[in-house]
Amino acid sequence: MNPGTFYLYEYLQNKRRRNVGFIKISRHYQSCLLQIRARGIPAGNGTSLELYAFCREPDGRLNRTHIASLSCFGHSISERLSVAEAHFPEGRPLAQIDGFIIRLPESDCPLFWMASAFFFDINTDILQDIGETPAPESAAESPEPSNSGSETADPTEPAEPREEESGDPVQSDPVHAASIPTEAAPERSSGIRKIRHSDLSDLPRKFWQLSSNSFLLHGYHNYGHLVLFEENGRTWLGVPGIYDEHEARAAELFGFPRFVRSCTAALDLAENERDTSRDFGHWCRCVGLCRPKSP
Repeated sequence: MNPGTFYLYEYLQNKRRRNVGFIKISRHYQSCLLQIRARGIPAGNGTSLELYAFCREPDGRLNRTHIASLSCFGHSISERLSVAEAHFPEGRPLAQIDGFIIRLPESDCPLFWMASAFFFDINTDILQDIGETPAPESAAESPEPSNSGSETADPTEPAEPREEESGDPVQSDPVHAASIPTEAAPERSSGIRKIRHSDLSDLPRKFWQLSSNSFLLHGYHNYGHLVLFEENGRTWLGVPGIYDEHEARAAELFGFPRFVRSCTAALDLAENERDTSRDFGHWCRCVGLCRPKSP
């Protein structure tokens, strides 16, 4: 996950049901500030709910660690807390964490809440607790600034939960699932341009489903643009993001297996449309053949 605002969804019997609020994450040095807002929680005043951070392993397992206890009042949660990254599963940094889960005190209760960069049905039976790594004593002493910790959090907080979005992964097809080089060849790319989410309706009809792709929506929410470009007779759609191995696996799952950096230099991106401190680029997939030019 990257700093930003992530919607908090209610799950029952491992199926996503409705939006109840959000978790806003900002990062400084080796700690994260979590701002949690939720309502409609079926728990009495003073009930303590448990907050966990989790990460997904390649074999499908979900490792989690207990982060904090949250209090519920008036069927709502309103908390601000600071968490050292050393308390995340295996002491991983925020970029390698896949989400947060809130659970009722009853461990066997089928109701829980999750915030993640991606939408997926989660089987809590494969959640496994791993020991917390103690925070290093030096972490609290004279922290030095770190470029990798610059914040890109959304400055606005959602006042109301929005309607649920479809988050089904896009099924692979022969056009974009083939072996593709990581980087585009700039000399063979042309027509690179920024587009808006509403412009997806100009794509061929079979790609209209991408307008509800959760990975695309997340990138568009964070950076406010998408890109289209032509290369070797094909048209490519790009979603802005930052490269790392966890993100690459998720991007491929949602139908964007290729990462390119060349679009950034060709576009006039505003400060809030890019991240200059990290490995920024665009996750891409083919969306058809180029239209022949008129004579």
